[in-house]
Amino acid sequence: MEHGILESKSSVGKMLIFGAIILFSSFIFSLIGFLLLGILFGASGVQVALGESLTNLNALKLMQILQTTGIFIVPAILSASLFSKKPWHYLGFQRVKTDTIFKTLLIVLISLPAINLLASVNQLIPLSDWMIELEKKAEALTKAFLITDSFWVFLVNIFMVAILPAIGEELIFRGILQRRLVELTRSRWTGIIIAAAVFSGIHMQFQGFIPRFALGVAFGYLLEVTGSIWVPIFAHFFNNAIAATGYMLIGTGTVDERIEDIGGLSDLWLLGIISLIATILLVVKLKREIERNRQLEQPRDSAIEQR
Repeated sequence: MEHGILESKSSVGKMLIFGAIILFSSFIFSLIGFLLLGILFGASGVQVALGESLTNLNALKLMQILQTTGIFIVPAILSASLFSKKPWHYLGFQRVKTDTIFKTLLIVLISLPAINLLASVNQLIPLSDWMIELEKKAEALTKAFLITDSFWVFLVNIFMVAILPAIGEELIFRGILQRRLVELTRSRWTGIIIAAAVFSGIHMQFQGFIPRFALGVAFGYLLEVTGSIWVPIFAHFFNNAIAATGYMLIGTGTVDERIEDIGGLSDLWLLGIISLIATILLVVKLKREIERNRQLEQPRDSAIEQR
């Protein structure tokens, strides 16, 4: 396929095509999942595919992997290939310094109590009965997926909840959606906020909307500051990998489940506030460092061009 065959389409036209690609790809991968689960797991696999059973965890995990691939990764790459002659550049795969990645991971680590604080604040918001029921099912499924004492299951979990979502969701929400929204609205913050709201809302976990929205804003801002999709991908991966690791430690009895509440309103809330302030200050500091480095590099680049 020739790259960039739809490059001349308007921004609105590209967004409509982008949505159609997501719908078509998700349908195809759901169909593939239905067939595979039937072949590999028989009747229980078919029940999982139809959403009638949550008892076969292996079937559920396979379906999760296929859905992440079909809804996020494939549409992002296909859309970029249609909209640009340089699809990887279009998605934001720019070089980034290693120390920027390490500083970003440190910020993610420091932000964990702040995320717990925002989650506990979110839980104060009253929800409808159907929302609460969805939350209970999502929490039960998450624990069934991730609480384990097996290292091999843990590796599968890392692939399923950290590697694939970090790549797929960042390509879709930051690499394409946010950057196109910034172009359409001509506002960096409008694009970041709308993309973060969609990113959080699509997970359909209402008691986690605020912390996930905050993460979306942080990931989006890091993309705008650094210009590289690698930064939010690594940040997203590290955040999810920490969660998967925590659940494994709970499964082995190494830590208590209450570790999820540290920094929240019920447990060391002051740590959560300190974490939130520190996270914001570190992101601002990282932004200033990147801008200063760019200014230092510009004269050198100009001198090379003059030669």
